[in-house]
Amino acid sequence: MTTTPRNQVVGYLAAAAYMATIPAANIALHRYGIVSVGFGVKAPSAVFLAGPALVLRDLVQWALGRKAAVIALVFGVILSFVAADPAVALASAVAFAVSEAADMAVFSRLTPHWIRAVFAGGVVGILLDSLLFLSIAFGSLDFLGGQIIGKLYGVLLGSLVVALRRRAAR
Repeated sequence: MTTTPRNQVVGYLAAAAYMATIPAANIALHRYGIVSVGFGVKAPSAVFLAGPALVLRDLVQWALGRKAAVIALVFGVILSFVAADPAVALASAVAFAVSEAADMAVFSRLTPHWIRAVFAGGVVGILLDSLLFLSIAFGSLDFLGGQIIGKLYGVLLGSLVVALRRRAAR
């Protein structure tokens, strides 16, 4: 990918949005607690921000490169510790770091196939984030189905936006 001024602007905006999802997710969890994600399933409310975070990290990597994505990931982990309620700070930081690193690895491997890379990396990130966060924060996987469904909404939406954007660029 050639870094252009436009890509840099997109990348910096995506990085800011990406990092903002972390405190926003923790605020949502504190304020709204457990919510319905549809299909009669519930999950912690932060779930609706985790899916978009996975896609935004991919966008940062595409626009600014892997090094910038790693820097944004590190800042995201730090924000997770700063913004989270102490009871979920460790769970949030560990889940975020591991799931985003795994998403990055899958995305990097599949990058020539952008839509697949965003979707596959997101799915891997969803599973790891959900398993780790719920295990550490709640000591239970009771909300696993809700976590996966809620995060999948964001990844599917992000993948759709990427597909439509790539189609329009042709």
